[in-house]
Amino acid sequence: MPSSKIYNANPYITKSIKYINDNIKKKLSIDEICQYINLSKFYFSRIFKEEVGVTPYRYILDCKIEAVKNDLSEGVDINTVASKYEFYDLSHLNKNFIKVYGITPLEYQESCKIKNK
Repeated sequence: MPSSKIYNANPYITKSIKYINDNIKKKLSIDEICQYINLSKFYFSRIFKEEVGVTPYRYILDCKIEAVKNDLSEGVDINTVASKYEFYDLSHLNKNFIKVYGITPLEYQESCKIKNK
């Protein structure tokens, strides 16, 4: 789970991850994060990937997908979830959800309903 990891080595990474987690429902940009932590985009992207193992963009998407998964398991409508986490559209959400979990958000939500019966 990307949002639960704590990175102690670099205070910029810790601050950026906190900012991402606090603003996960927004459409976040790397430029916005860099402005917040006062680092250049190039340097931030490089140290973020070194510390975390993925690009900042991928990390943001993974956090959003994790939040989507939690909402879907609670029965929140897929369109509401896509809008809540600022995905461009359902196909953007589907593509990224499948990349992480191997199934569509709807398939995941249906499996949660079956488990809860």
